Amino acid sequence: MTLYIIIIFITLCTGMTISVYAFGTGGKRKRIFQDIYFTVEDVNGIGVIYTKTGEYSAILKMENPVEKYSANTDGYYEFTHLFSALAQTLGEGYAIHKQDIFVRKQFETDRKECQEFLSKSYFRYFKGRNYTDSTCYLTITQESKKSRLFSYDNKKWRDFLVKIRKVHDQLHDAGLQVSFLNKTEANRYVDRFFSMDFKNSTITMSNIKADDETLSMGDKRCKVYSLVDVDCVNLPSLIRPYMKMEVNNSEMPVDLLSAIDSIPEAETVVYNQIIFMPNQKRELALLDKKKNRHASIPNPGNQMAVEDIKRVQEVIARESRQLVYAHYNLTVSVTSDTDIQKCTNHLENCFSRLGIHISKRAYNQLELFVSSFPGNCYNLNEDYDRFLTLSDAAVCLMYKEHIQHSEDSPLKIYYTDRQGVPVAIDITGKEGKNKLTDNSNFFCLGPSGSGKSFHINSVVRQLHEQGTDVVMVDTGNSYEGLCEYLGGKYISYTEEKPITMNPFNITQAEMNIEKIDFLKNLILLIWKGADAQVSELEFRIVEQMVTDYYDAYFHKFDGYDPVQRETLRKTLTAYEKRRNSENTEDQSLLEKKVEERIAQLEKRRKALKVTSLSFNTFYEYSCERLELICLENNISGIDYDRYIYMIQPFYKGGTYDKILNENVDTTLFSETFIVFEVDAIKENKKLFPIVTLIIMDVFLQKMRIKKNRKVLIIEEAWKAIASPLMAEYIKFMYKTARKFWASVGVVTQEIQDIIGSEIVKEAIINNSDVVMLLDQSKFRERFDSIQAILGLTDVDCKKIFTINRLENKDGRSYFREVFIRRGTTSGVYGVEEPHECYMTYTTERAEKEALKLYKKELRCNHQEAIEAYCRDWDASGINKSLPFAKKVNEAGKVLNLKPSKKQ
Repeated sequence: MTLYIIIIFITLCTGMTISVYAFGTGGKRKRIFQDIYFTVEDVNGIGVIYTKTGEYSAILKMENPVEKYSANTDGYYEFTHLFSALAQTLGEGYAIHKQDIFVRKQFETDRKECQEFLSKSYFRYFKGRNYTDSTCYLTITQESKKSRLFSYDNKKWRDFLVKIRKVHDQLHDAGLQVSFLNKTEANRYVDRFFSMDFKNSTITMSNIKADDETLSMGDKRCKVYSLVDVDCVNLPSLIRPYMKMEVNNSEMPVDLLSAIDSIPEAETVVYNQIIFMPNQKRELALLDKKKNRHASIPNPGNQMAVEDIKRVQEVIARESRQLVYAHYNLTVSVTSDTDIQKCTNHLENCFSRLGIHISKRAYNQLELFVSSFPGNCYNLNEDYDRFLTLSDAAVCLMYKEHIQHSEDSPLKIYYTDRQGVPVAIDITGKEGKNKLTDNSNFFCLGPSGSGKSFHINSVVRQLHEQGTDVVMVDTGNSYEGLCEYLGGKYISYTEEKPITMNPFNITQAEMNIEKIDFLKNLILLIWKGADAQVSELEFRIVEQMVTDYYDAYFHKFDGYDPVQRETLRKTLTAYEKRRNSENTEDQSLLEKKVEERIAQLEKRRKALKVTSLSFNTFYEYSCERLELICLENNISGIDYDRYIYMIQPFYKGGTYDKILNENVDTTLFSETFIVFEVDAIKENKKLFPIVTLIIMDVFLQKMRIKKNRKVLIIEEAWKAIASPLMAEYIKFMYKTARKFWASVGVVTQEIQDIIGSEIVKEAIINNSDVVMLLDQSKFRERFDSIQAILGLTDVDCKKIFTINRLENKDGRSYFREVFIRRGTTSGVYGVEEPHECYMTYTTERAEKEALKLYKKELRCNHQEAIEAYCRDWDASGINKSLPFAKKVNEAGKVLNLKPSKKQ
């Protein structure tokens, strides 16, 4: 009896031992996290993670190559080719574990330096705005053969080190930002994943409680969604790396998994994408065996399976594709009081539209979470958590996008990205770490009401704040408010006080080809008009008059030198011979006649004196010199009387006698913000182009004097000088500006201005490396012409037609978007400003009157008036400015409203 009891006891113990070994105990889950890692070591700056099952891994931090909303279809395919190549590089026994982490954050400015009032208002306005940030990590893991004893294999170790560096080099050569995590960073990354905390500087660990549906950790709840249920693999038969999003009757490519960065209520989302590289010969043999098994039982289902396998085998044979095992899951973290079913519904709806049905039986929540730890992917169940597919198809289900980032540049112009978060770009394309352009001249096109002036106000304010001298030529009072706020110089043309300058008054050192060209164009503009055709002969004559005018002032004319005399003698002799070809005149008489003619011309020219430099003295000099030039060169056909009559209005006593005869205000060269308002003369076809031209010359002089960055912006006034006469001068100005750290910008609203003008195309657009386009919906039917002239790509056009059309309005105040192309780099950005900036830029009459009322009644400066006005506006609860402005104007006084308790 005792023997039987002993045998039964031994049998029970043996059974319990086998059971514990095979199935574990109730305490096994408690140790599940302790059983993952053995250690993390530093290997030449690379943090290598060792698991207790013998695998070792290296982690790379990288940025996905495709920018969100870039519209670049090729970028998605390039990603798939790159990662398929990585799988080929690693080969059998390796796994790629890509983790894309999306974290809900609140915006905080990184600008610590002192800012002026509007910039402070700008960043205060955006402070705390919610947005989704994303980061990406790539873990390369080498598989270990499972056995009771692990032995060190030097050959495998060296193979691992070689291959992870090859992967790094392939990613770097593809233009991706990539770096290995060191030991400390790898440890910290694992800790962050464990706590699902990727934004706080201090990581807090909490106990994890697991059930069939979720994981709970502290004040968080997590759910792991397996993308594919291997019992019923619901994937589309054909798959590509992107999907088409319909926007404004055009198609915009976005990532196939674009929905995962905007899951409602989610605080953190980790998208785990794992690809295992098996032995290809073995898998092909198993595939062939499976095909034969299906073929042995003829029925429609098996026949379809046989055909599918044959197609896969053909693709592998013809295109050298690779078979891989794949697993995808989403770990979604929400606050403990959030209904996680909202996340589930969102994901099910989004993926069902793609033909993907996420697993509803992911009851192994803890096991999936643990298997998603970096380096622990081989813990995934081979039968239930992995499925076989081709590497290209597997890579299509990877996430490929990154959000817009601020550029590394000393010049930062802030816009919002398409989430509504400020990002800084180098608007010139020249000053950033990555040079995008050869020159910073720009061209801005947008129909009326699209927000051009508001956008340009924002740009020039930020340029001025960063040490840029700004000169603007405006025709609609669009920049009056900003000029007053900045304390700039606002110069309006009126008959009583016209814009006056003396472009002729220069020093001898300033006299060069560029200056002569400018004055030549100015005289031709006055004489012939902006639209007239000017002959090469007239160009030459005016150029000689200008040159001789300064020669008479700086050197005095004392007679022809021997070379001039000889040239003149030959010219006049030839003329006399042609005139008297039938009469044989004595040679000596002919020579005497020519010498008398030369003496007469010399005497008349000596009589021409220039005692001062101005248009008045040039007029007096040129009226006589024009005839002499024609006589000296035997030129006929020049109408002297017409020339004198046409330029006379700018001479003393004439209608415009002050414009070109009074020296420019020298303080303009020290002013940093100048607006020339020429609205009063925009219909004057004679005066408008001349005033515009001399303003441009003031900028050129300022450009040479000042050493800092300069910008000239010409609104609709540019049309006054867009003529064949001015084409070469405009080209010269554009090309000269970039040599002096300056840029020229042209702003227009009419499509016909760029379609119908060769001058615009050749002189302005071809010399502008920066193009800005606002909403082009009005021009959609005729946009092919704009696309051809501006050299826009199809990718650019896809971006342009999404302007103001995305579903990105929630949680934001009213804003407009603008397309900006710098060189070959383009993007769409938001122009969203706080109330303080809006009131500085506004051109609405009622709003400007209301602000003036505040300024007058409070007896304060412009900034203080804006502060008081916006304080009352915010307190009023009225969202739009115009209704509030009308309320102020009706009251006729400062409202002095008290903020509500909510504010």
